[in-house]
Amino acid sequence: MINRAGLGIACALGAAALYGFVPNFARGAFENGVPPVETTFFRTTIVAILLSSLAIFRGERFFIPLAGLPSFTGQAAATLIISVSYLASIAFIPVGLAVIIFFSFPVLIMLAAPLIEGHSPGWRRILIALFAFAGLAVAVGPSFESLDGRGLALAAASAFACVLQFFTGRAISKHMTPAALGGLVHIAIWPATLFIALYLGGGALAVLPGGVATSTGYLFVLGIGAFYVVAYFMHMSSLRYAPASVVAPYYNLEPVVTTAVAGFLLGERLAINQYVGGGMVLAALLLSSFYGFRKTAA
Repeated sequence: MINRAGLGIACALGAAALYGFVPNFARGAFENGVPPVETTFFRTTIVAILLSSLAIFRGERFFIPLAGLPSFTGQAAATLIISVSYLASIAFIPVGLAVIIFFSFPVLIMLAAPLIEGHSPGWRRILIALFAFAGLAVAVGPSFESLDGRGLALAAASAFACVLQFFTGRAISKHMTPAALGGLVHIAIWPATLFIALYLGGGALAVLPGGVATSTGYLFVLGIGAFYVVAYFMHMSSLRYAPASVVAPYYNLEPVVTTAVAGFLLGERLAINQYVGGGMVLAALLLSSFYGFRKTAA
């Protein structure tokens, strides 16, 4: 029988794989008239509706106990920062560099785990996380000749926000189910995403009648909502079953999936460094799986 840690790892792998489709769908939406910030807004809307509906259908309570309010607030703030700042950073620095900085979050989680969870992650797990991070660096092969402080700050903010999202997700999962939590979190950040989209769009939305969005753009936005809602549900479920330090390394699968899907969906050809880096990440996942099961079994 699979233990709770095994279920957490399975959910993490599923979430990472689905998350990997989202940037490619966002690129497709952008090429068809939908700005990234509007994609974030409509994704938030779809997730809020679907997860809240699921929670209502299952008879789950939309109640945040006083003890869970700080972690819920942190979860909402982290989700908003990730949704907006990660995409915004790409406007100032190369995409590869933004990815490298953002996907430092598993390493950051490994380093923060002793303080947050009251234990030591162990030198083997830290080395595995660092090896996975090195694989990401090889896979994306960023160009460092043009660095903008604004882009670096935004990408770093999204990485630290992801750390906050993991630990607060683990904490609030003791009080709320994934569907109710996800629904309330996205309802909470919905006004902020609308304000940002309107502000950057000059008071108008491209997806409304009279805008420049095409029917294909609408389909990509719907695809983003569908994939993201399942990924976020599995993400929160993984933290319900296992600590953040256990499941975090498995999210390194996300950029590997993103790169592979880009090749099939957008016709982007993979370079040799991407194959090598992807192989390093997958090797790190296998090592982490073996070590994690030994440490957390039963």
